[in-house]
Amino acid sequence: MEVQRVNKPWLPGSPRQARAQQEGFSLVELLITAVLLGLLAGLVLPRGQSWLARQRRDGALQSLFHGLEVSRAGAVGKGKACAMALTPSGWAEPLSSSSPTCSGINDITANAPGLRITSNMTGDVEIGPTGLLSGAAGTVVVGHKDLTMERCFVMALPLGTLRTGIYDNDSRKCIKHEKNN
Repeated sequence: MEVQRVNKPWLPGSPRQARAQQEGFSLVELLITAVLLGLLAGLVLPRGQSWLARQRRDGALQSLFHGLEVSRAGAVGKGKACAMALTPSGWAEPLSSSSPTCSGINDITANAPGLRITSNMTGDVEIGPTGLLSGAAGTVVVGHKDLTMERCFVMALPLGTLRTGIYDNDSRKCIKHEKNN
């Protein structure tokens, strides 16, 4: 004897229909979720952009430090003087010095969207075979178009002492800071 299976129609409130209704999300649930995610993204995105701008600014400052230290180490290691110039995009070949180009200029560049590097140095930075600096000294200011605070460092001759801080536009000085903003 053959048993035939008869499909029963779905009746309202049957377990089969309840299970079918629980297998997905309704359009209203999806729209509410999309709106909530959009609101959260709107709150987080501006903070993320500010964080990225600070990282670019601080990374450029560290790149400039690193290029200077690599150049000093190269001059001492080879026992030969070298020179380099500070440009709006980082360390570059010397503009007027007769010394060979330092090894740190191509190490890391400070190019990033919105980044700004300024300095009151008037000439090339020359590094002697013992690591002492001559030529230009001064204040280097690194800022970003999306930030109001600018970071700076002061390079003093002849030891090449570097001091970092926050640039005060009113007094045109690099002032020491306690908090890294």
